[in-house]
Amino acid sequence: MKFGQDFQVALARGEYPPEWVNSAISYKRLKKCIKRVQQELLSLGLDKNTLDALWSQVGSDADTNPAPTGRPLHYTIEDGVEVSFTPKLTIVIDPRDGSPMDAWLSPDTRRRLRRLARSSRAHNDSSLQREESPAERPRCTDQSGQDNAEQQLELVEVPLTADSEFFRTLRQELACLDDLQKAEYARIQSEINELGKELRLLRASRSKRSKKEVETWRKIFELYSESEVFWSSHEADAGARDAAHAQKQLQYFTQSLSTQRKKDALRLGDEANTALSRFLGINVKLLRLIKFQEINRIALNKIMKKFDKRTALHAKSSVARSLTKSSPFMAQDLAKATCFTISEEVLSIIPQLNDYLCPICFSVSWRPIRLKCDHIFCIRCMIVMQREEKDHCPLCRQEVVMEATEKNIDKDMMKFLQANFKADVKEKQKQNEIAAGIDRWGAAYEQAQSQKCVVM
Repeated sequence: MKFGQDFQVALARGEYPPEWVNSAISYKRLKKCIKRVQQELLSLGLDKNTLDALWSQVGSDADTNPAPTGRPLHYTIEDGVEVSFTPKLTIVIDPRDGSPMDAWLSPDTRRRLRRLARSSRAHNDSSLQREESPAERPRCTDQSGQDNAEQQLELVEVPLTADSEFFRTLRQELACLDDLQKAEYARIQSEINELGKELRLLRASRSKRSKKEVETWRKIFELYSESEVFWSSHEADAGARDAAHAQKQLQYFTQSLSTQRKKDALRLGDEANTALSRFLGINVKLLRLIKFQEINRIALNKIMKKFDKRTALHAKSSVARSLTKSSPFMAQDLAKATCFTISEEVLSIIPQLNDYLCPICFSVSWRPIRLKCDHIFCIRCMIVMQREEKDHCPLCRQEVVMEATEKNIDKDMMKFLQANFKADVKEKQKQNEIAAGIDRWGAAYEQAQSQKCVVM
């Protein structure tokens, strides 16, 4: 199945709202525009083979024999806020025979180029005559000078209109997609902000039920962070995920939630369940928008490749790049932007244990030691490092470990950890006591602690 058919099937699947489908790139319409560009070029004697020959000549001669008026063959656009979107095809030719820098052209094409050159000169001469007074007009008295002037190369603009229609249509559609994305992204951000407000109220509550729900949300967000739905931090595939991979990770997250609920590990009230449904809905909407963005990006790439293949105007490298750069829909990384918003407005409200782990033992940084370099470690790991006389910070390698004392304990962070991670702090305290006992009494201390006292 060709891409055009696949594209239409994807749009007609019912996954996207009608207004989205109407805003999508009109692949079929643009294909018809390409056909009209082909016909227009053929009418000027510039078929695909001819233009390919010209471009190959540009590639071989541009460095060794640069034209005085610029590149021998150039396809550009004039674009601006107040300027119409107008592509231009220009060719440097010898006005005597219409030869473009020694490239082979058919006699008919050369005649057309000579005609264009003459009409261009006539237009320029008439413009000069209107602007200059008779006294200011130069006089040609030397016949050889006139011959030399005729031998100079001229820049001829090939008049095309069908390509203007193609790019004007494409730009209008990209503008519609930009507006659509802006509106949908604003809706998603609004929902994220509302969810954030609810979680802030929940965390501010002093009730036992609220505290339990905060712990439940912590587990939910921990699962979500581990799933890395839209953004990967792994070295192998770091960065934004494509739609297919994001969908797979979102399914993994929902399955993990379902598994935890079956184990009765996630208990939420009715309001919290509604909030969780909204959180999942935000992710589904974002995934759908990323899918829509992805298929339209592919459509743009395909239609530009087809334009170049059929017309040989080499527009994709320059024109398409300027189009995509100016289009937020094509250029903006939705996954990155939305993940940042979710992290700032939602995930940060419920502190995650992973953000407060000691970089050495990977457990909670209980009794956190803040070194002079501002890096934080648990007190137990610092005791071990000082005992082994290791003075370099494990993260930045500054010599700051041996000078650390109890004064380096971050008391504010201690209170924060105790308030937010009670169970983890309690477990770490137990481990520290066992480690201290082993230091004092030897390995037998740990075995003695594990044995139960039995009354005979």
